Amino acid sequence: DLFHGDCLSKMQTMSNGSVDLIVTDPPYLMDFQSGQRSKTEKFEKIAGDIDGHQLIIDYFSECYRILKNNTHIYSFCSWHQVDFFKQQFEKQFELKNILVWNKLGGGMGDLTGAYMPNYELCLFGHKGRRELSGKRMADVITVQKVDPGKQVHATEKPVSLVEKMILASSEPDEVVFDGFMGAGSHGIAAVRNQRGFVGCELEQG
Repeated sequence: DLFHGDCLSKMQTMSNGSVDLIVTDPPYLMDFQSGQRSKTEKFEKIAGDIDGHQLIIDYFSECYRILKNNTHIYSFCSWHQVDFFKQQFEKQFELKNILVWNKLGGGMGDLTGAYMPNYELCLFGHKGRRELSGKRMADVITVQKVDPGKQVHATEKPVSLVEKMILASSEPDEVVFDGFMGAGSHGIAAVRNQRGFVGCELEQG
């Protein structure tokens, strides 16, 4: 079930406790502009990426409502706004870890005055309690980032990274939700592993 438009509008049509897992990649609230080019044009700035604080507050509230009891949620974020994300996340969920995605390839930023950024963060929490499946993983997950030449979205996540989370936190035929689909990695990972998927994306594909 894929929806083109505002995620909150879609979520408000969904029943309480209608999904089994949320793995999501919302705007990082840092006015991100990719320097990578797709053909000849840079990726557009991400909608809601600088003024979306209320969006994140409302989004986490809706995430809590649509999640079943005793389920997991993963939300990617950046160190730039991790304090805000953490505060809002903990209003709804029990925060169990802040996972570190070691993406084996830095970004740009201040080339001479700052260390090269080589990771992103992911808040992992429970609504109630659910045990993780499979072998216990470390809280630093190393997965090669998507080759910049193959990216179709500025902040695209590797399918293999998202698969690890889906396999640890859901069973076949359970439903995974993401309100900010981007390139669709979360949906691909869900369908590949026999999960249902509900996703929203505001931007045109």
